[in-house]
Amino acid sequence: MTSDARNADFTRQPTHNARLAGRIVDVAAASGVDTAALCRAAGLSGVDLGSPDVRVPLTSIYTLVEQAAAAASEPLFGVKVASGVEAEIFDVLGFLVLTSPTFGVAMERILRYQRLWNDGERYSLVIEAGHAHLRYEPFGAPRPAHRLMAEMFAFDVGVNAPRLVAEPVSATAIRFRGEPPPDRAAYEAVFDAPVTFASPIDEVVLPADIFERVMPLANEAMHAYFQRHADAALARLGPEASLLARLRTFVADRLPEGSAALTSAAAALGMSARTLQRRLRAEGTSFEDLVDGVRRARAMAYLDARVSIAEVAYLLGYAEPSVFHRAFKRWIGMSPEAWRAANTRRTSR
Repeated sequence: MTSDARNADFTRQPTHNARLAGRIVDVAAASGVDTAALCRAAGLSGVDLGSPDVRVPLTSIYTLVEQAAAAASEPLFGVKVASGVEAEIFDVLGFLVLTSPTFGVAMERILRYQRLWNDGERYSLVIEAGHAHLRYEPFGAPRPAHRLMAEMFAFDVGVNAPRLVAEPVSATAIRFRGEPPPDRAAYEAVFDAPVTFASPIDEVVLPADIFERVMPLANEAMHAYFQRHADAALARLGPEASLLARLRTFVADRLPEGSAALTSAAAALGMSARTLQRRLRAEGTSFEDLVDGVRRARAMAYLDARVSIAEVAYLLGYAEPSVFHRAFKRWIGMSPEAWRAANTRRTSR
């Protein structure tokens, strides 16, 4: 396959900056893994994994990190990948962060320009009760790579990023969706913070006052220069309203009235239901999974906002609260009331 054909294939699904794949390969090579075989398995043979201008399918990154972690037999493989990462790996986004006036501005830039790193996963920020909750949402149906990518996110945000300020602080909590590993102590030692598992979300919790701290390399002129380059790079990626983003908005808007159906969604997007199904399969998901994901995310937001259970069920398009209860227990493993109570206890600490 020529490089042009390969790049054309890459545009049909969420993509990731190739440098992360290069870092994964380097860590695997240090453990004696056959990296040529890894790249073949992930469909990355012959790709320049060191170039800041090359993007690869996000699903290829997922396959690569899964295969590498298994071959290296490294229980904290995601952490090992992130622990050697310097800001420069993120190219213009990394320099934009380094030259930010404060840590808060640096985090805002990461959220605004996150698509430069990858355009399939999502990072978000919630500030409440004196703490900043930075959250990670993986792409597609659950798979082992999600835990490894969550580890990378947690280390970057919970360990690497706070070290950028003049007076570093430690995270107050790290939470993962996955089940507890055999050696939980190893995680707490790595993150220097309480680590919990089986959480409804992957998140890093930092003291909110870190957002006011000055960045040692703050430089207004250089920051403006890198921001212009970041804006240009973002424009080259095209509009953010991807197929999945437009569908999520369509579904969210129509959940309360119960009209978030495949046929109506396809008509709104100007395509047949069969074409939409085919496009979603190419994205690694389905309409049912997308609706489920929107409901799950909205449910936790409404519960956080203290909306009544009956009202949440209505807003999510369920005919009866009991149906919502069953769906929430399937998503999270506990009832909405139990999750709300547990979440309230965590945020009040």
